[in-house]
Amino acid sequence: MATALLLATGLQAAPGEAAPAAATPKRAEYDAPLEVSIDSLDPGVLPRTGPLVVTGRVTNVDLETWDRINLYPMFGSGAPSMTSGEELAAAVATDPEAQVGDRYTEDLAVRAEVASLGPGESEAFTIRIPQRVLRQAFANPSTGVYWFGVHALGENADGRDELADGRARTFLPYVAPGARSGQGVETAVVVPLRGRVAHSADGELGRTSWWDAALSPEGTLGGPLAFGAASGTEPVTWLVDPALPDAVAQLAAGNPIREITPVATDQPPGSESASPSESESEKDEQDDGQEDGAGEGGDDAAEVDPATLEPDSPLLRAAQSWLQRAATVLPDDTVAVLPYGDPDLAAAAGALPSLYDTARQHPAPTLGSWGVEGTPVVASRNGYLDAGAIEKVGDDATVLLGEQAFAAEAFPEGAPVGGLVGDRPVVATSTAVSRGGPGPDAALAPVALRQRLLSEAVVRLLAAGDERPVPIVVVLPSSIDAADAEEFWSGLDPELVSLVDLPTVTRANDIAAGAGDSAERQIDPDDLTYPEGQNAAQLDSRVFSEAGALIRSGRSLQSILGEGYAIGDTLVGEALAGTSYAMRGDADAGPRLARSRSWVTDQLDMVSLDAPQGVTLSSSSGSFNVAIGNTLDHAVTVRIEAAADSGATIKAANPIVLAANSRSSVPISADMRGTGVHNVRLRLTDADGTPIGAEDELPIRSGQVGVVIWAIIGTGAGILFLAIAIRLVRRFRAARRPSAEDPA
Repeated sequence: MATALLLATGLQAAPGEAAPAAATPKRAEYDAPLEVSIDSLDPGVLPRTGPLVVTGRVTNVDLETWDRINLYPMFGSGAPSMTSGEELAAAVATDPEAQVGDRYTEDLAVRAEVASLGPGESEAFTIRIPQRVLRQAFANPSTGVYWFGVHALGENADGRDELADGRARTFLPYVAPGARSGQGVETAVVVPLRGRVAHSADGELGRTSWWDAALSPEGTLGGPLAFGAASGTEPVTWLVDPALPDAVAQLAAGNPIREITPVATDQPPGSESASPSESESEKDEQDDGQEDGAGEGGDDAAEVDPATLEPDSPLLRAAQSWLQRAATVLPDDTVAVLPYGDPDLAAAAGALPSLYDTARQHPAPTLGSWGVEGTPVVASRNGYLDAGAIEKVGDDATVLLGEQAFAAEAFPEGAPVGGLVGDRPVVATSTAVSRGGPGPDAALAPVALRQRLLSEAVVRLLAAGDERPVPIVVVLPSSIDAADAEEFWSGLDPELVSLVDLPTVTRANDIAAGAGDSAERQIDPDDLTYPEGQNAAQLDSRVFSEAGALIRSGRSLQSILGEGYAIGDTLVGEALAGTSYAMRGDADAGPRLARSRSWVTDQLDMVSLDAPQGVTLSSSSGSFNVAIGNTLDHAVTVRIEAAADSGATIKAANPIVLAANSRSSVPISADMRGTGVHNVRLRLTDADGTPIGAEDELPIRSGQVGVVIWAIIGTGAGILFLAIAIRLVRRFRAARRPSAEDPA
């Protein structure tokens, strides 16, 4: 076994030089003067018939010229094959200069030659290894994984020696006849489309230089898209943060600032920008006609905000190209949809528990315009997720956990094929495969990654025996190298690897584990590891406090504007993106959200409330008026809510509709119990009763003055009638009294 762990480039031992007895610790730096790459290896397994053909490139990274460069194959056939995941992991970690095999120099026809390379020069090579040489090198191969590589030996001013001046190495799997049991190992390749979506206070996307690099074919967005698209008809699963295509659509529309505009009837819900599914010609027409399009990439928009893209901006074109390709590829493949914004769920579970539901239910207008519904999943960027976060996940979503998240003491035979944490289905992903192949060449080069995947398949076939092998689910890193991606897909041996999509693996796991008995599939949350370093790396709770405030204020703005607008969805989407895993380590994450919330506050403050300085009621009830103003360019619907001392009831004529740039007087009825002064606070709210900012306070005085007045009036009337009656009686009596002048 010690011999099997002699891993690295496989130098031919110099005379009198003993091979190391154990794996050499990996060096911090590998600085060979010649850089060698393996760009294709056909086939990807040790063939039993036909040749093995390797192509690549040798580059002079030295400061002097190298001449008479010969490139030889290297075979790790002298040691037993690697048959376990532990051996493969140890192989990847070895020093590139450690000896792991022998350089083949017997047949000069089995090599490539380069006459000369000056500093920085590069040249391609091809080595064809016939079957007779393979049979000689691998006389009695056994099922497992062997080393294979290419050594470059050249001559410089100091002469020539037998030490390799450049090396490339990879794994070469082999399956003996009869060792396969039916189909290959079910394998789901998951390609991520996720990134850092950060909005400024005005809503445009910042860090445009990052977007420019990310959307390029070699970038962290363009690279994965190109890599997955190269699969052709082979099944591939896309792991997508819905906020990402929406952000690229914003760039494709000119990176407009945030504005309150009615939603066009032909736009998808939740979108206030140009539809990302427009044809290229339609976009060109828009670009040509944008003279006053603030927020649409025109000249005026550039004057308003320097970050707004010009119509001929390379970034705008790159975004449009990326969208066009994604719209072509994704609808025909399986899409695993992350919660909107890809929030840091572990941190959110304690700081803002409602965030998962908000993110899961948030509309995804760009994916929707492509007709993509997707399968809900949850997957952190590093494979770890704590039990508290998993508990918040809906039972309709599949949780992807890296194999390192399963405690070794609880799972001595490795991570399980799948299971349940509560009601949440869990699938283990192969972190080892996602790290790619051994150095010194690029670990994530397509051939290196493919050979690592094929090697893992061989290991699982051996471990399964006559049973069904454990499926492989590999989530590729965003830094995947898309160059020569077709080599990855075309070289996957169908008898060794059976490509499927992620839902197929999940369903197969249900059947294999006995989905009817969930108790047998339960994974104890205590058996999952969540290192302390992960806790320390989580987003600060203040970020979620700001995100929650932005969500609430955005919803209030949406509420007062009504269903004809989608500004609320826009703001909630920005808040969710601001809590992404990608924001870990970003000290400006919280303040950025606070600045966006200030923009919302400014809009809400444009609806004002002015109450009189005081009101005196002539009785215990009455009414008075307050003034409400709206300086927004849009009509709003608000409510007036009142809070008063005990013994007072205040009511307004709710709801109140205000036209754009208008002012109105609103009657308020008051009912007081008892005399005295009552302090009343009036405030404007949205339809749900959430305060939107405007408020005022006034005293209301009430008394029983009306009763006294009526008493006085009644008493006066009584005295008047009594006086009239007395006068009438006196007149009547006087009329009947005999006059003194009458005759007797």
